[in-house]
Amino acid sequence: MLARPSQEICTYLFLLEKLSRRLFTMRRFATLSIVIAFVAWSACTMPMSGDFGTPTSTTPGEVPFQLAAPNDAAILVPVKINGRGPFTFVLDTGATFTCIDQKLVDQLKLPESRGQFGVGVLMPTEGNIKLVDIDTFEVGNVKATQMKACAIEFSRLQTGGLDARGLVGLNFLKSFHVNIDFKKKVLRLEKP
Repeated sequence: MLARPSQEICTYLFLLEKLSRRLFTMRRFATLSIVIAFVAWSACTMPMSGDFGTPTSTTPGEVPFQLAAPNDAAILVPVKINGRGPFTFVLDTGATFTCIDQKLVDQLKLPESRGQFGVGVLMPTEGNIKLVDIDTFEVGNVKATQMKACAIEFSRLQTGGLDARGLVGLNFLKSFHVNIDFKKKVLRLEKP
C-alpha cells in the first residue's frame, strides 16, 4: 500500500497541474496567433527581398543638381515620372524608399501598389505608408523602369522656399555607384 503524499507535495502537484493547463491554453493561443499571422502574411503577395521596390532596369548617367537654400541644406535634382515633369526632388541617401508627395501622386494618377510599407517615423505621417507603381522614373538623364515609391504628405517639408515634390531614396540609388561632385554640381550614377 502506498503512503499518501504530504500536503506540501499535493499543493505542489496541484499548482503544477494548473500551470500545465494554463501553458497548454497559452500554447494553443500562441499557435493560433502564429497561424493567423502566417495567413495574413501569405495573403500579401509583395516580395520582401532585399530588392523590394527597386527598378527592374536602369540606365546610368550624369545629373546636374542644385543646392537648396539656406545653407546648401539639400541636393535638389530634376525628376520625371512616367514622362511628366520635371519635378524637384531631394536626393536623400538616408531614405530607404523613394517617396512622392501625395498631391503629385494624385495629379499623376499613379496606381496604388498592392500592400503597404513600414511606418512613417521621421516623416509627418502615421501608420502604414501607401505604395505606388511607377513605369518610368528619370533623375536627369538616368532612367529606371518598373519601380515602387511611397506616397506621403510633404506639405510640412515644403517650408523655407524648398519646393520639393519628393525624395529620391535608396531603392533607386542602390542600383548605382553614386558619385557626388560638389564642385561641378553633378551627380554621377554609374553601373556597379
